[in-house]
Amino acid sequence: MQTESSNLLNPLELLKNSGIPKHLLYQSRIEVDHLICPICLNILWKPIACGQDKCFQSFCEVCINKWIQDQAGDEVLQESLYSQSLIIAPDSGSGSQYSSQSSSFSEMPQQIQIETTLPNCPKCKRQFKKTSIPIIHNLLDSIQLSCIYEECPTKPGYEQFQKHILQCPFRRINCSGCGLQQLQNELEQHENQCEQVIIECPKCCNKMSRKLFSLHSIDDCVQQQFNNKDNRIAQLNKKIEELNQKNQQLEQKICKMLKGDSFDTIHQFSFKTMFTQNYQFTGTQAVEAKLIRPSFNLQKQKNDFLHFYINHKVKTQAIQGLIWRMRIQTLKGNLLIGICSTLCHYSIDFIINKLGELKRKEWNENKYKLLRKGNFTFSEGDTLTFQFMPLQQCLRITNENRHIVCRFEPTEIIEMGDSFFSFFSLENQGDSIIFI
Repeated sequence: MQTESSNLLNPLELLKNSGIPKHLLYQSRIEVDHLICPICLNILWKPIACGQDKCFQSFCEVCINKWIQDQAGDEVLQESLYSQSLIIAPDSGSGSQYSSQSSSFSEMPQQIQIETTLPNCPKCKRQFKKTSIPIIHNLLDSIQLSCIYEECPTKPGYEQFQKHILQCPFRRINCSGCGLQQLQNELEQHENQCEQVIIECPKCCNKMSRKLFSLHSIDDCVQQQFNNKDNRIAQLNKKIEELNQKNQQLEQKICKMLKGDSFDTIHQFSFKTMFTQNYQFTGTQAVEAKLIRPSFNLQKQKNDFLHFYINHKVKTQAIQGLIWRMRIQTLKGNLLIGICSTLCHYSIDFIINKLGELKRKEWNENKYKLLRKGNFTFSEGDTLTFQFMPLQQCLRITNENRHIVCRFEPTEIIEMGDSFFSFFSLENQGDSIIFI
């Protein structure tokens, strides 16, 4: 790595903390006193001015930024010092001479803090507002500067100064091998001959100094190539073994899923519904969803089905299956069980009623159409198990009491998109289902 030993001649450090040193000014047609930063007392570098009225003092960008940071640090320190309340000795009696002074003492920290707040702008003592003064930039462009390297005859302008000192042929950089300083324009030639510079063998890719490379025999090179290949083969074999293990794990997981043995069980239930005033969700381990206030459709003169959703998104392209269970606690009216593409309106719904009819409702229709009839029925007291099997792209609902099954088929699952939710609708007041 190329380095420079002295920060004094290091162009990377020269303008990092202050402006351009005044002794580098070579020629100027104007008086430069107003081009001096009042903080570092050097020629302005990347000037920023205070925009307060009747101030317009310019500073080096790095200088004023450091000043503002220091002021902010001082204010934080003052706040921490003066925010500590004064502790007054307890009053031994109503006539104590200290009791009348306690209120004035309590106000002192705030007064002291206000009086000692430091200004932001070093000149006008007001809040510093950054601005730019074009005439200052024009005046700076008119000056000529000397290079930081005495041997260099070039006199760059203000705008070219930084670029020149970085590319100056008289800039000295340490050799990456021996560490000796070399002129920038001679460094490449020196490092091409320096015996301590690290180089890489193009055949075996082994890195060594140029001196050792001259002693690098063909036998050593060939042996190193064999070693590199052996190491590479060992790495590939290790990678293959890791991939084989992952493949076996995936195969085992797929086999379990095909057998219906690999499922994530939903134990914690939470629900969402648009009808928050109509449902009551209670329970600790088992959650009961109870319809306490059915809605009424005035146009149709009948009760509406009120949906609520299990707040658990089922991903249709998941690897792991899902399983959850519910028990029908009270059922005097109708019950719909289904899946929905979203939690909001305008969704594609598939539902099963307690007669075993599978129906579908499009997002732009307000009624369900019968798709097919099945033998899947349920009633009060039945326990239902829901199993989503992503590889088979189906949702299987099993009535554990009657030992009958209903399935949402792959085409119906695919219509849901990337995910779906499971919804339930109760119609009769007092009806409830329990999730276990």
